[in-house]
Amino acid sequence: MRKYVFLSILLFIFSLYAAGISDLEKKFIKGNIQDKTQAVKDASEQEGLQLSIRGIDFILENSSIAGDDRDFSALAVASLLNLPKDGAALEKKFPAVTEKMVRLFEIFGDETVRISIIDRFESLSNSKSFSKVLNMMNSCLKEPGENFNNSPVTKKTVEFLGDFGNGESFILVYDLWKKNTCPDFSSEVEDALVSLASSNITESIKLISSITFGEIGYFFELIDNSSKVSPDFKAEIAENALLATIHYMEDESKGYGAGISSAEGEKLASIQLRLLNAVARAKWTRGAALSVRFFDIARDEYQKSYLNDDQFIQVIEDVASLAAQNAAQTLSAYLAEINADTEKNVVSARNVVLAVINSLGELGDKTAFDNLLYVTYLNYPEDIKSAARNSLSKLKW
Repeated sequence: MRKYVFLSILLFIFSLYAAGISDLEKKFIKGNIQDKTQAVKDASEQEGLQLSIRGIDFILENSSIAGDDRDFSALAVASLLNLPKDGAALEKKFPAVTEKMVRLFEIFGDETVRISIIDRFESLSNSKSFSKVLNMMNSCLKEPGENFNNSPVTKKTVEFLGDFGNGESFILVYDLWKKNTCPDFSSEVEDALVSLASSNITESIKLISSITFGEIGYFFELIDNSSKVSPDFKAEIAENALLATIHYMEDESKGYGAGISSAEGEKLASIQLRLLNAVARAKWTRGAALSVRFFDIARDEYQKSYLNDDQFIQVIEDVASLAAQNAAQTLSAYLAEINADTEKNVVSARNVVLAVINSLGELGDKTAFDNLLYVTYLNYPEDIKSAARNSLSKLKW
C-alpha cells in the first residue's frame, strides 16, 4: 500500500513537471541537433535565455565533436544571438556565462561563431571574470592562426581590444601596426592603437623609452593626427617622446648625436620640432623646463643645418610660449651670442634675430635688458633695432 502511494505521488509530481515544460523545451530535449537549433531560434524573449543556456551547455557537453561540425556551429550562433544584450541582467540569470563563452571560443574555429562570441563579450566588460576574456583575446594576437592577417575574426579582435584591452593589448596591437601585419584592415589597427595608447599611458611611455627615434616619430604622428584623443594626452606623449630623443642626443657615448648622418640628423630634428610644438600648442606647462633644455640641442642642430631658419624660429617661439622659469635667461644668452657675432661682422639670419628679440619682449623678463639694449648700439638694420626698443618697453620691473 505504501509503495502504491509513493508511486502515485511520484507520477503526480512528474506530471506537474511535464506540464510546466513548454513545447519548445520538449522539442529541444527530444529533438536532434537541427531541432534544438530551431527551438532556440523560435523561442520568445521569455524562453530564449533558458533555451540558449541549454544550447550552450549541450555544445560544451559534446565539445569533443562540436568544433568542426556545422550543425553545432549553427546551434552556437542561434544560442548566442538569443542571449540578452544587457550584460548585468545576463550575468544575474546566467552567472557562468563569461567562462562558458570563453570555452565556446576555444572550441570553435568557425569565424561566424567566434565573431558572435566577441559581440557578446562586449556586453560583459564589467564581469568579474572579464580578465579571462582579455587573456584569450590577447592570445589570439600572440598566437596567430591560419589566415590571421586577413581574417574577419582578427579584425573583430583588434576592434574589441581597442575598446576594452589592457596594457598587454596595447603592446600587441602596436606590434601589428609597426609590422603592418594586417594591411587589409590597417585603419582598424590604427584606431585601436590610438585608443589603447590613451587608456594605457604608463605602457605608452615605457614603449617610447624603448624604441628608436624613427619609431617614435611614426608613433607620435599617428597620435598627433588623431581627433579622438585630447591635446593634453598628445602633449604628455610628446613631452616623454621629446625627453627620449634628448636622452639619445645627450648620450655621452655619442656626444650630442655625434656619428649620425646628416639625413638622420634632419629627421631627428624634424621629429623633435613636432614634439615640442605639440607641447607648446597644449600649453603643457609640465614640459616647459624640458623645452629650455631642448633649446641648446636645437641651437646645435640649427648650426649643423639640421633645422632651417623657419624651423628654428618655431623652436624659439615655442620655448617662449611655454614661459619656463629660465626661458628668458636662455634666449637672452643666445641674443648675447648673436650680438657678439654682429660685433665681428658675422651676420645672423634676420628673422631669427627678430624672433629672439620679440620672444624676449613677450616674456617680459628684465634679465634681458642689457642684451636688448645692446642691440640698439650695434650695426643692426633699423627694423631690428626698432624691435629691440619695443621689447625693452615690455619688460616688467
